Amino acid sequence: MKKLILLTISLLCLVSCKEDEKPIDIDPVDLLPPATQHGAVMFACTVNGEPYICKGYDQVTSYYQWVNGGYGFVVTGRKKTNLIWTITIGNRGNSPIQMGTFILNHENPGYAGGGGVIGGVNNSYQTSLTTNIYTGEMTITKFDLQNEIVSGTFWFDIENPWTGETIEIRNGRFDTHFSQ
Repeated sequence: MKKLILLTISLLCLVSCKEDEKPIDIDPVDLLPPATQHGAVMFACTVNGEPYICKGYDQVTSYYQWVNGGYGFVVTGRKKTNLIWTITIGNRGNSPIQMGTFILNHENPGYAGGGGVIGGVNNSYQTSLTTNIYTGEMTITKFDLQNEIVSGTFWFDIENPWTGETIEIRNGRFDTHFSQ
């Protein structure tokens, strides 16, 4: 009788056991907040395929101000990871900010993208910027001076200052208020 009960329990366990479930592959882009245009105070992208998401005024800043004879524009996401501390895009010199697409190549006047990269000895911090070799694009989809809202998309590459490898910033989107 004991053998019959043991056999029954064993069979029930075998029948009820499921094949190991396979992990669901999630596209990192699906984890990013949607691209909006209403001042959501959001800055997000992927960095080498990993989500980089900044929300709220403690992580997202932007300004459009008269500086040294021209309007300066910057939008920055700040969130320390094991590779990136900050990501910034904006203009250099007196390059206009308006709706449209702009090449990020660090020419002056022109537009640039950059990142605060962590690495090297003692995980120190160093800035890396777009160049003629490491380029990208920024598209301003909304620029509302009255309500101080700027929205857009971006992508660019920068060089890792310690390894020389390319850091890929992709699927970028921002929607925030800016100060004047």
